[in-house]
Amino acid sequence: MSTAEVLIVGGGAVGSLLACDLVQQGVPVRLVDSKPSLAESDPHSRAVMIWPRVLELLEKTGITAELVARGRPAHDVSFFAGGRRLGTVPLGGLDTPYPFGLGIVQRELEDLLWDRLAELGGRVECGTELIGLDNTGPLPRATLRHRDGRVEEVTPQWLVGADGAGSATRRLLGIGYPGLPFPVGIALGDFPIEGPAVSGVEYHYGPTGLLPLVHLPDGICRLATIVPPGEADWSARPLADWQAMVEDRASLPYRLGAPLWTRTYHPRPGVAERFRAGRVLLAGDAAHSVVPLGGQGLNLGLQDALNLGWKLAGVVRGRWDQALLDGYDTERRQAVEQVRAVIRTEMELSAPPSPQAAAERDAAISAAERSGFLRAVAAPLMSQLALSHAPLDGPLWRVPLRRRPAVGDRVPLCHATRREPAEPLLDQAEHLALLWPGERCPADWRGTVDHARRTLADRVATHDLGTLGAAGRGRLRRSLGPDPLLALVRPDGHLAQLTAVDRPQDCLDHLDQLHRLDQFQRLDQPHRLDRSDPLDRRPAAPSGRSPVPSVK
Repeated sequence: MSTAEVLIVGGGAVGSLLACDLVQQGVPVRLVDSKPSLAESDPHSRAVMIWPRVLELLEKTGITAELVARGRPAHDVSFFAGGRRLGTVPLGGLDTPYPFGLGIVQRELEDLLWDRLAELGGRVECGTELIGLDNTGPLPRATLRHRDGRVEEVTPQWLVGADGAGSATRRLLGIGYPGLPFPVGIALGDFPIEGPAVSGVEYHYGPTGLLPLVHLPDGICRLATIVPPGEADWSARPLADWQAMVEDRASLPYRLGAPLWTRTYHPRPGVAERFRAGRVLLAGDAAHSVVPLGGQGLNLGLQDALNLGWKLAGVVRGRWDQALLDGYDTERRQAVEQVRAVIRTEMELSAPPSPQAAAERDAAISAAERSGFLRAVAAPLMSQLALSHAPLDGPLWRVPLRRRPAVGDRVPLCHATRREPAEPLLDQAEHLALLWPGERCPADWRGTVDHARRTLADRVATHDLGTLGAAGRGRLRRSLGPDPLLALVRPDGHLAQLTAVDRPQDCLDHLDQLHRLDQFQRLDQPHRLDRSDPLDRRPAAPSGRSPVPSVK
């Protein structure tokens, strides 16, 4: 019987990242994988791009610096057709310490995560397959089969299935995985390449289709092409065929060398009907799989792990009520839909139905660059920095243009990197209260800060953003707006609550929604908490004022 509080099924990037995050927060974890050994993990990863938002979040695990050192920065994404560049999505102006995508194969990321897990005292238990799962009792009961045929039954407090699109966890739970048919295949290959390498990521629209090209370290590039039904498998084609495709579609003069590998696979995009079933949760491709265009899918799964990690650790340690985990399904399902919207746009651009439509597409991309749309909207969405948990009140493209903060938005702070000495760092597991003076610091600001610190002292770390320099305050103005406010920030850097600077009690009320009453109720509070409704324990809003919005 395992003593681990959490059993994670699937030792790939998502499962390993979640294991690292939980272990760092003091949660005993058991991580199993059906592969006989890590050495037999597939080295030919489909994913080859890590976007800025994930680079920020991986600071929490402590591997970002080494990952960046191993990868090739992509400072922009460009679109080409007819021998010319149509437009470029510039990443260099993004509000992040990592204003670039990172070209690197997924296996490199997995190697770093496995090493980091070992440093933390954990390991991937290979050759251990989940073959049974009884979720009818108070705790999940899992049946594991070891490589020697031995069968073991374990009853963890929580089980997380991060075992891919063909998830045994999901199948054993009987959770559906509906998705649209995707009848075509995708051929991939890594090739030595000679040529101009104008952008880190290039989309070449040619007369016979789309050619995505991602530049990787050491003069290698990743190529991909659609394989329609009935067409010969590209993985068996000679180099000359790949070179002919490049010459037909690319607007730049590239010469390929002998491939390191090629392969054709058939995606199975879908979204699980539920991401949580009692004490069992799904993450990564086990929960959702998107069309592999733009390198978005892996990044989506990695964010699953770090969205779930602080919540699950808090529940296991008795800090949070289990109801907090319901927000995992809600938030990550919305993230999937946002990423799907980005991918749909990329797919529509890649397959115009006629030459006239192709010409209109080319003109639209050029116009989007001239208007600043690619910089102001496409870059934040593609980088996943603009993906928010806030309810959408219009088209996705409007989110990066919002001038006021919304609960659920990302705040541009990190776990290890400060862009100036007075900038706060996010905590591994705890919320952070930010006192924002706005554009014009109020005359009584010092008294306001002292009052908030006294009120929050025993529960929440508080940071006065008025101590930032002009550059730092200018950056945060884009996220926090022009007016003074108090922002409660989650460990993953998303806004949990926004309230007036003179209402720090609202932060405690929000945390009381998440805490267990019998452990955290404060008897000296001016209002008594209602035990009859553990999910709504905030005092009524004063007359004439709307309740302060919050998300878990």
